[in-house]
Amino acid sequence: MSQSEQPKKAGATFLWVLGAFAGFAVLFTLIVASADSKLGDDPRAPERLSNTAEIVKAQNENLAKLGFSDAAKKKAVFDTTVAQLGAKKPTVSTQVVPGSPTQLKQAAAAAPAPAAAPATPPAAPAPPK
Repeated sequence: MSQSEQPKKAGATFLWVLGAFAGFAVLFTLIVASADSKLGDDPRAPERLSNTAEIVKAQNENLAKLGFSDAAKKKAVFDTTVAQLGAKKPTVSTQVVPGSPTQLKQAAAAAPAPAAAPATPPAAPAPPK
């Protein structure tokens, strides 16, 4: 082999790989486009839109009842909440992480003691006649 053949072969391999990717991209695009056209519109779309509008309306009414439509009131409630959370002292969590030393100790303490092995082994069954 001469030196001039090697770069041509490497370049050709790169072009074939690039062409394969492009071919798969075109094939994927065609499959997605044909699957999309078969699905069509969702027949439940109007019902879903009306449900969404109803929920948004109810949420806005609840926020207005609480007084959160006014920016000053919202800020006052937020500041009060932040002050209350800042005043709380941290406490020890009662949640146990699985696999932690605390959980393993609790599992060992809760496990019943194993039954003692019998002093004499059970008698073997009589041979069939």
